[in-house]
Amino acid sequence: MLQVRAKKCLAGFELELDFELQPSFTALFGASGSGKTTTLNLIAGLLTPDQGEVILDGSILFSKRKKINIKPRDRHIGYIFQESRLFPHLRVQENLEFGLQRLPANERKFSFDEIVEVAGLTGLLERTPHALSGGEKQRVALARAILASPHYLLLDEPLAALDLPARLAFLKFLKDIHGHFNLPMLYVSHDLSNVVSFANDVIILDNGRNTGYGPPYEMLDKLAAAPLISREDIPNILEVRVERHDTARGVTLCRLKHLELVLPRLDCAEGEKLLLNIPASEIIVAVEEPRGLSASNVFRGTVARISRLRERVMVEVNAGESFTVEIVEATVARLDLRPGKEIFLIFKASSFRRLGNS
Repeated sequence: MLQVRAKKCLAGFELELDFELQPSFTALFGASGSGKTTTLNLIAGLLTPDQGEVILDGSILFSKRKKINIKPRDRHIGYIFQESRLFPHLRVQENLEFGLQRLPANERKFSFDEIVEVAGLTGLLERTPHALSGGEKQRVALARAILASPHYLLLDEPLAALDLPARLAFLKFLKDIHGHFNLPMLYVSHDLSNVVSFANDVIILDNGRNTGYGPPYEMLDKLAAAPLISREDIPNILEVRVERHDTARGVTLCRLKHLELVLPRLDCAEGEKLLLNIPASEIIVAVEEPRGLSASNVFRGTVARISRLRERVMVEVNAGESFTVEIVEATVARLDLRPGKEIFLIFKASSFRRLGNS
């Protein structure tokens, strides 16, 4: 658990924090200038609070009253910045090994080979940073931070320089890393769609004060009151396996657990794993099994939850895989949608976006 009760006065700005975070994949959400980066810097020890305390898993990192202020390098907290900050003159392998230099062998929680494999860096070890894409650089930065065996990981908008497909793929990768290594993360975001789609919990920051904390869908009322609400689509990130190509029909058949997806013909090998996105606004809902459609993907599901964010309505549907569908309020009333109701989801093959290989 991360406990922060701290105040910090900067030029024209006062930050006052009082929160306890469970060890999960947590988003720190707020407008520009709300104090998100300052909050991370106080936790990491890059800034010193004027008063208060910071405690991680029972260990005091800072206490004004007890005159304790642990140095940043001794806090066991990893920090990934907006820029990857890789050493440009070192190969990827040497950048990764830097994360191990100060750590005795008996304190290393993760093996080098395991991190390289999970991060998908095996084929990049001999490259230098200038030969990497933006997403690859951030994966190297993340792997380097994890190799230092942190107890907690802070991420200050590491996706800012990435385009949408790379951003979504990296968020999926972050969530997988969190689950695989049971590593708590706090990542800064001002993108509501990412918060709703990926975070286990969200802490809301507004004008230097934390105003809410909990699962994203339980925080929608507070998120709706925030000064920024993006119209960006809510993504559905799917990890699928290519089963076969049907040349006659011009389609590729992919497997998502027990669901078979029909996609436009893809340039990939059978057996290959792909990462796809289908935006929530491009899924059609029906209450009766549709017939005579041009759409090839029709799946039976059950409404799990209906949430509202101002005029936006998000419907969570369990169809063997969890999907989020965005509709308008009139559709809820017209179809009499409610939790527990059986419905059908309809995806056009052309609605899927390929993000890359899994």
